[in-house]
Amino acid sequence: MQQYLKEIRSAFAQNAILNKKILWLAIILIGIALLKIFILSRYDLHSEEAQYWLWSKRLQLSYYSKPPLIAYLNWFSTSILGDTVFAIRINAVIFGIMLSVVSYLLAFELFKNQSTAIFAAIVTNVFPLILSNSIFFLTDAPLLFFWLCCMLFYWKAAESQKPLWWILFGISLGLGALSKYSIFLIFIPLVLFSLKYHPEIFKTKHFYISILIGLIFFSPVIYWNIGQKGIGFLHLFALTGINDHTNNLYQIISNILEYTIGQICILLPFYQYKAIYLKYRNGTLTKQMEFLILPAISMFLVFLVISIIRRAGVYVNWTVFAYTGIPILFAHLAATEKKVKRNLRVSVAMGFVLLMFIGLTVPSNKALPLGGLNPLSKTIGWSQLAAKIDSLKASMPDSSCYVFSTNYHITSELWFYLKGQPETYLLNLNSRMTQFDLWIGTEQFRNTDKTAIYVNFEKITPEIEQGFSAILKEDSCAIYSQDKHIYTYHIYFLKGLKSFQKQYSSY
Repeated sequence: MQQYLKEIRSAFAQNAILNKKILWLAIILIGIALLKIFILSRYDLHSEEAQYWLWSKRLQLSYYSKPPLIAYLNWFSTSILGDTVFAIRINAVIFGIMLSVVSYLLAFELFKNQSTAIFAAIVTNVFPLILSNSIFFLTDAPLLFFWLCCMLFYWKAAESQKPLWWILFGISLGLGALSKYSIFLIFIPLVLFSLKYHPEIFKTKHFYISILIGLIFFSPVIYWNIGQKGIGFLHLFALTGINDHTNNLYQIISNILEYTIGQICILLPFYQYKAIYLKYRNGTLTKQMEFLILPAISMFLVFLVISIIRRAGVYVNWTVFAYTGIPILFAHLAATEKKVKRNLRVSVAMGFVLLMFIGLTVPSNKALPLGGLNPLSKTIGWSQLAAKIDSLKASMPDSSCYVFSTNYHITSELWFYLKGQPETYLLNLNSRMTQFDLWIGTEQFRNTDKTAIYVNFEKITPEIEQGFSAILKEDSCAIYSQDKHIYTYHIYFLKGLKSFQKQYSSY
């Protein structure tokens, strides 16, 4: 009897310790979320954020460059909180919290270690681009979350073969597909992993049912693309660079270097490459570790090939979704190598560096101004530009006007920041196609008395000037960040639109 009571007391003590750890984890994650909320208001919207917001004003089954989930999430949050920066970016903060929770669950599922799971949930927040996608609400934010959900549910399904986990995998796959097409690349590492460890799943119906569930969720995007002659898929195909590849050796080397260095920067906190190599060489790399490593390696190689063939250059964030398992691997190695304190110090140092980065990039920084070198300069000055245009509009005798640009970034931002958030328009003159090309544009104002306000980085071209009967007014708006000039926008009030034909050079 005494032994039985002793075991009960021990179990209660263990539960108390566990609950205390979970409580502290929740406090830390909430604290991080509050810090992100404080940070997110310091920057204007990124032009892609603005574009996805304006999509929420015209809900569709899909859009030219992306599936529709981000538009619906923006519609939901702004319907409750209003059309504000906070209402948009709070989505990213929420996904950041949920990503930390799934990191915890997957780490515990793989390694059955409480410390590893807690450390994984925390350290997820210091990996640079994973962190940025929990502040700025871009399509990678939901993609990262659903990618990691797919990994968690696939592992559970492959290990247990229970139908519930296959269903949850299919739902996560489908929601990920509504976030970004890239989710389907997850089958490369998962199939490679299963061929080695679980070849039996290819003989079970539940595996294929899960894929069917994902495709059912994705079917509105397919239907929309059929109605639009497949332009979304053509755009995706064009991004690979297959139709526009380069044979220039210098550009190929430049792309490879930019891409590779970018991947190192994304994974900056992860320095345990030597440990991974030694485990591989000694044959001690576990099944769980391979499960986390395979997505990173396979996606690195896939996009390395794309970086070689693309003429248009590379984007370092291509692969970020495939690295969601790396913080878990980082935490596991820290726990098993008995270097938790050392790795915790590294994580704290990285967190401090990221805070320093934020402090240096905010427009209010005057101590060490970055000016045009500011990597977040694309989030600075949009509200200032809109205020200037609103002021110019108020000084005009005729307030009946519309705003347009030949740059979709400017068009998207002004739609959000102009007073009253009036619809703005894109005039595509031999640039890549955008969602604006599928909507009614400036042609609706042909032969009307409405005044056009043209805004761009460059001065007006003869082609645009000849499309109107007269220039009524010319002005400019200089944008300063941290007391340093970074941009100048040129503003023209034009009268009498004649005619322009929509034209674009590629998908």
